[in-house]
Amino acid sequence: MDSQTIFYLTDAPEATSELLQELEYGLSDAFQAFCREHFTFEDPLDYPELRLIAVRTPAELDAALFHAPDERHFLSAEGAGCCLFLLDDELGGRPVFDYQLDGLPLPKWFLTYFPAIPKVLVTRPGHAKLHLPSRRWAQKPFSVLCNPKPNRERLDHLFASFWLPRFWDALRQYVRRRAGTSWHTPGHNNGNAFERSPFLHGFHDAFSSMIFRSDLSVSVESLGDLSDPEGHTPLAEAQRLTSEIFGTAQSCYVTNGTSTSNKAMLMTLLRPGEAVLLDRNCHKSVHHAVVMAGAVPHYLPARYNERLGVWGPIALEDLRAELAAAAALPEAQKPKMLVITTCTYEGILYPVWEIGRLCEEAGLLFYADEAWAPYLTFHPYYTRTLEDGRQVRFNAVSEVGGAHFAVQSTHKALSAFSQASMIHVSNRFKALLESDTSKPFRWLRRRFHLHGHGSYEKFSHDLHEVLRYWHSTSPHYPTLATLDMAGVQMRLEGLALIEQRLHWVAAFQKRVSDLVRRPIHECFAGVRAIAGDDPIWKREGYFHDPLKMVLCFRTARDCEAFRKLLHQSHIQWEKASPVTILFLVTVGTVREHFEYLFRCIRQMQSAIGLPEELPAQAHSLHQAIAGQPVVLPRDAALCDGELLPLEACEGRICSQLLVPYPPGIPVFIPGLRITRPMIDLILDVIHREGPDAVHGLFIRGKKPFVEVLNRDEEARVARCAGDSFPKENP
Repeated sequence: MDSQTIFYLTDAPEATSELLQELEYGLSDAFQAFCREHFTFEDPLDYPELRLIAVRTPAELDAALFHAPDERHFLSAEGAGCCLFLLDDELGGRPVFDYQLDGLPLPKWFLTYFPAIPKVLVTRPGHAKLHLPSRRWAQKPFSVLCNPKPNRERLDHLFASFWLPRFWDALRQYVRRRAGTSWHTPGHNNGNAFERSPFLHGFHDAFSSMIFRSDLSVSVESLGDLSDPEGHTPLAEAQRLTSEIFGTAQSCYVTNGTSTSNKAMLMTLLRPGEAVLLDRNCHKSVHHAVVMAGAVPHYLPARYNERLGVWGPIALEDLRAELAAAAALPEAQKPKMLVITTCTYEGILYPVWEIGRLCEEAGLLFYADEAWAPYLTFHPYYTRTLEDGRQVRFNAVSEVGGAHFAVQSTHKALSAFSQASMIHVSNRFKALLESDTSKPFRWLRRRFHLHGHGSYEKFSHDLHEVLRYWHSTSPHYPTLATLDMAGVQMRLEGLALIEQRLHWVAAFQKRVSDLVRRPIHECFAGVRAIAGDDPIWKREGYFHDPLKMVLCFRTARDCEAFRKLLHQSHIQWEKASPVTILFLVTVGTVREHFEYLFRCIRQMQSAIGLPEELPAQAHSLHQAIAGQPVVLPRDAALCDGELLPLEACEGRICSQLLVPYPPGIPVFIPGLRITRPMIDLILDVIHREGPDAVHGLFIRGKKPFVEVLNRDEEARVARCAGDSFPKENP
């Protein structure tokens, strides 16, 4: 990136070309000095300069940012480099917030299309003081900006409020300047155990010294502790900045994955015996969380795409039917939460704004597992304009409508270390808890109350208490630093990173389509191939994220041969089904990766295309995911049980999970009665991928076994269940 862009909305007569040029140079110099101070570790680097683009009206700003006037998905070259907006507090003698764009008040327009980019209100003497819309806004007098050199310190403070990675900066300073003799954990002691070993010295060199020197301990109190998130330490400040960047009421760092985030959140929100509507194709950690919370799951109708061997999304019509049925239940049996995975592993994004509305009408919390799409908030591509003119976003936690909670695997698609995850709590949830008085959410206000009123502070306290059950008391500090840096990076250059990759994907898919002489939708699976041809999917707002490239093959034999070719070419994919291969495009994907993949496709171009026929067992696969629990999953999981050969367990009640991995979606779940299609689905995975591809299998003598309730337990637990569970499917 050669430069980054500041857009300045001004019609002030004193904003002459000479002054604007001086402003541009001054801001650019201050920005580069800020970067050298806070991002450089050892060697000095050249950082991008800032370009200032002045526009006189909101309409000019709109035109300058986007590639086409009526298309707000792709950006202009200058728009993709945008990292800051400056806005005069008045335009044409009117307060700037009185203006509208695309039918929206200007602050909401920014919130919809550029929520993470900082905005600075430039104030003038004698003008009316305007209320800043959110934490993502700041204000500075025009006198400071037009004299950048003497105000360098104030500009540095402004830049720090937007872009300073608090924890990384403090960790870096400690390692460089303050760390001395260590008499605390960890035991490698700044890497000495490796560096001074004749056998492990090469290991030390391979990782470089910083990874060891920054691997510190909570004994360094000045840096902060995950178990004390509300203090004024660099770690606590970093999480507050992350919350501002992602537009949440609160964001929490987690160093052992979204699996832990799911468990902590569901244990905070659910109580034993409470019902939860569950996306059947959710990750195994959600099923683990249901077991540990003692909750009663009701699985939403799942759609298994037999042709592609992938899981499809839940239809809104099915969700509406389930919510209608739940409304007729006695108050004590009504579900408290809906859990949805968006996007799905293959990239299907749900219309979260509509699901959020349905949940609030029914008194349910909407919990989104957004593990695979932590970048949605950072680019206007992930917005849509509905038929009624409303602008909506696909990112789950959004101030323009969506989920009450989201968990994200920052490590999956952004630049964080493995296991780095975030929990996001929406401002809408906070309002529901503290300001809403509607009857459907009385249960929520009773659950998290202080002095008889719904209290967000009480919820936050409970969440952190449960997180202490799951957090290590010795978290990996470099991992925490990457969480801090990932958010700052996306605020600084997320527009450009996502824009670039969207164009790369579009060009690559067209190139493949031209090569094999098939339409793109027959080469790469989207909503139409994964969910179905019915136009209702598109009409309801379902959308496929192009950064999840699902390459299709005409036969299972073709797919297997292509995977062998990829191995020979040293190319590793994310996940495969019998006839598809999923390639993830992340912020670290480079253009050359597409070229290497295209070389392989060119060698087997006749293999590319939608499958020609269904697998032999396709007629029964949908039955493998149709069951509901017949006993409480927690009771089933905690039984002693007995091991039975997989082939011989039909009709018994499962006591464990069997999970083809990836994607980590369970087929066997504690509390389900085992059916022949469930067995066949697992056997098919074993045949194709080997037993190691199914987590939970017990192998002895090359035969797979599964744990089920023994006969005594089955009778006892079933009697204890009583009427608390839905009847078994006929």
